[in-house]
Amino acid sequence: MISLRRRINPRTFVITIRQIAKLLKIKQERIINWEKWQHVLWVHIAGLGGYFVSYRKLEQWIAACRTLISGCRNLSNLDVLWQSILKEVERYTKEALARLKAIWQERYDYLSTPARRPSKHATG
Repeated sequence: MISLRRRINPRTFVITIRQIAKLLKIKQERIINWEKWQHVLWVHIAGLGGYFVSYRKLEQWIAACRTLISGCRNLSNLDVLWQSILKEVERYTKEALARLKAIWQERYDYLSTPARRPSKHATG
């Protein structure tokens, strides 16, 4: 099973200081510096020091997962991807996990629907 980290590259995410402040529920002015590290986002907050943020908390990660789910061409691939997401379930917010589950369910339903075949009685 390929981990999500091998399929999603957070270094390509466009992240703003405003987004970080909103996520951390602090004023933008308190953020002294921030850096994209390999596995986490590092944020230096005035009066607090260094703080680590999981990329999985970012909207960009959820969007990347949505793209991966939508790109699954069969139930087997979809299941492998979903198991990869569930393996890291504690890293997601409840809201993010609920959104991912809804996206997964929609794709599952689509892939589970038998292909429509032309009717034997079709004219034309």
